[in-house]
Amino acid sequence: MNNIFCPSKNDNKKIYIAVLTKGTDIEAKDVTLEYRRKKEDEFFKYINIDINKSIFMHQIHQVNIVKIDENNINMYGGREKVVENTDALITNLKNVPLVVQTADCAPVIVYCDKTKSIGAIHSSWKGTRDKIVPKTIELMIKEYNADPSKMYVYIAPYIALKNYEVGEEVAVHFNNKTMINDRWHFDNGLEIRDQIINLGVLEDNIEISSLNTYDKEFYSYRRDGVQIGRMLTLGVIV
Repeated sequence: MNNIFCPSKNDNKKIYIAVLTKGTDIEAKDVTLEYRRKKEDEFFKYINIDINKSIFMHQIHQVNIVKIDENNINMYGGREKVVENTDALITNLKNVPLVVQTADCAPVIVYCDKTKSIGAIHSSWKGTRDKIVPKTIELMIKEYNADPSKMYVYIAPYIALKNYEVGEEVAVHFNNKTMINDRWHFDNGLEIRDQIINLGVLEDNIEISSLNTYDKEFYSYRRDGVQIGRMLTLGVIV
């Protein structure tokens, strides 16, 4: 499939990461629920992962983090049994895919090689303001004794600074901002990077996608407004 991306620095031998985009053959406004589900089914078949064993979230732009373990894993799986009211998941279970859905926000996959634990995070500007990524890492430290210096972090495609105009009430919360044509613009990925470096993640272990969700092959709320499409970012311990 030509609309799947994988991180260039991750060899997919310990943790497999894949991103499903919209593709360029259809406009976001023309995407139906049936079309989106068909493409997602094709994606999971292509990467040889069972969608019904993959953990999806009903994301609400808050700092709610859920641990997936042997006690609750049977409660979730696929599109119909999602983790409600949640924006981050953590687990140390192998072969349990965690899925983030986005249309401009930053999807983040965190993997600790020392403890073989993973986090999957949806970080909107609100989530970044409230430090959802470092708080997820802190929970991984608490639950698994994870070591930030042994972590690899992938910040998957999100909307680029040049296209992400925000108001003063948003910009005031962040350092990674600049004025373009007298308007504030914000870089969500760089803000997340700085937050987790402060927590002890090594800069060389952070990979930030150079792709921009405002471009045609992605779903973009900022470009298209309300629409049914969402990009998928999946991470799984193998």
